[in-house]
Amino acid sequence: MTTRDTMYSEDNASCSPQSRLSVLDENIAKLPPEMDRSGNVEYKTKLDAVSDSRATHLATQLQWRLAEGNGHAVYVVGVRDDGELVGIAEEELEATICVLRRMASQLTNVSIVSIKKRVLLHRSCHLVAEIHLDQHNNLPRTEVRIAVLGDHGVGKSTVLGCLTYGEADNGRGKARLNLLRHRHEVESGRTSSITLGTVGFDANGQVLNYANNRSAEQIYQRSRHVVTLIDTCGYAKHLKTTARAITGHSPHVFCVAIAADRASVTPTTREYLRMAAVLKMPLMISLTKMDIATKASFAALMHDILAALDTAVPGRGRCIVTNISEGDSLAEDMMGLVVVPIFTTSAVRTLGFNELTAVLAKSRQPLHYTRYDSLAATSIYKRGNGTSTTLGRPSVEFHIEHTYSIDEVGTVVTGWVNQGSIRIGASADNNVRLAIGPDSSGQFIDIEVTSIHTLRIPTVVAEAGMSAALAIKPHKPVSIEKGMVILDTDYIAKSGKQHVSGEFIAQVAVLSSEFQTMQSIVVHIRSAYRLAHVLEIITPEEVEQTPSSTLSQARPSHCYNLVAVRLKFDDNVYDYLSPGLPVIARDGQSLTFVGHIEKVL
Repeated sequence: MTTRDTMYSEDNASCSPQSRLSVLDENIAKLPPEMDRSGNVEYKTKLDAVSDSRATHLATQLQWRLAEGNGHAVYVVGVRDDGELVGIAEEELEATICVLRRMASQLTNVSIVSIKKRVLLHRSCHLVAEIHLDQHNNLPRTEVRIAVLGDHGVGKSTVLGCLTYGEADNGRGKARLNLLRHRHEVESGRTSSITLGTVGFDANGQVLNYANNRSAEQIYQRSRHVVTLIDTCGYAKHLKTTARAITGHSPHVFCVAIAADRASVTPTTREYLRMAAVLKMPLMISLTKMDIATKASFAALMHDILAALDTAVPGRGRCIVTNISEGDSLAEDMMGLVVVPIFTTSAVRTLGFNELTAVLAKSRQPLHYTRYDSLAATSIYKRGNGTSTTLGRPSVEFHIEHTYSIDEVGTVVTGWVNQGSIRIGASADNNVRLAIGPDSSGQFIDIEVTSIHTLRIPTVVAEAGMSAALAIKPHKPVSIEKGMVILDTDYIAKSGKQHVSGEFIAQVAVLSSEFQTMQSIVVHIRSAYRLAHVLEIITPEEVEQTPSSTLSQARPSHCYNLVAVRLKFDDNVYDYLSPGLPVIARDGQSLTFVGHIEKVL
């Protein structure tokens, strides 16, 4: 059981499934005794000529091992329950494999994925083997990712701790301890890294968290709708981490936390509100610490919040949520950028969480997931001769957030499917071939997808909008980094390479009064951040418009002093850039601007 709720546990991912002793190791003479009550590993001497009732019992045992391994089970054959390696003959192994296939056929979506064997040195012609089975869970699930933003000390981690563990806080931050990843975070109470919390909902709308489940895997297995809460940092010194959470984790909703005992809205909170408007992001507000707020201070704060929303997010209504029956309509209006719901919560008294979870249960991604697809149905590329051409969108686009190297699996990348769908065997068939890149030379390398997990559940396909972990097999050696993308090779051949550039125009809302031409800034795009120079500031009238572009219609109609800026990465760095991609720039510990890429140069 994990101690914190992360979508992909880095601790677990860095450890191989074969970190246990393997029967395939020539130096192993005996294994530890079989664990009957836990684990996904089952020892069998051999299986042959089993009756129908015995096969049914064995299939039930297999299903239990699959559940223990989150859809993956390992059968070690030729080994007794005490771990002694006795080995079996070749024909006995073949009979055992046939029985395993018979067991798998009685279950749903279970198949043998690999068979590995070796000959025992001390017993000639006797084999031991490892047989791996997977169960692909294809039940429909939806996912919404919510970035929780706010100043330091407002109780972001505490609220997430109450939601994910279903327990009240003691007034001294007990609820947040399960979410914090590092010792210095526990000691200081200051979040300095991105932490993910999960709340699930079953088919009946019942809340699933650690209060009624023993692990994140069990929450995912039982859920039909999953809400991933992205806990960000409040201190300015960790602005880099917060910016990467926004651009790299691709949230669908902003939740801005404000402490109810404060008298006014801080400048940082106003920046988050403005950011939500510029990025056209659904927005909710959580007023925390209601148990220590006074009537006078709360009234003044509410007045300031409503004024800040009028200024930063005009055109959207506001609603203080007091009834869980409003969940359906509020969730739909929030995702449609019509209303900003305001929740009043107390982690100590567990007030307001029923209303909050009622809205989360009904929040769904837009039908067309990719946010920048709604901003730009086409891409504009400016050629060297000054002419422009219209490019289509890729049929598959996957943004890489983390990379791992796992024994017996190989290279694993985690991230988000932003376009299309990815299937096991992609690049191995004639339908969709995929490539990863760009590398340091701006090239893409063909890959094959050998395994897919969505929400830690093995599956055969990852659809647009879902987070996923992909086991990939590159056709050539390649150094994989955060911020890379996986695209279909047809798009790369036709248009994709024209998007690999180090220079682009972005339409942005300026947040810093010190912004100026030739300023050196750090630019966040997807999970990567790079040093760039502002080469030119362009007025909106000077930005090229084409009839096919929908950018001008999709931008906020209210006045934000939007400007277009031309930027270039330092040190001849190139990246895959696409019009509509969110971009955030910072100068040290302060935000410079936020907006979208307009054109790739």
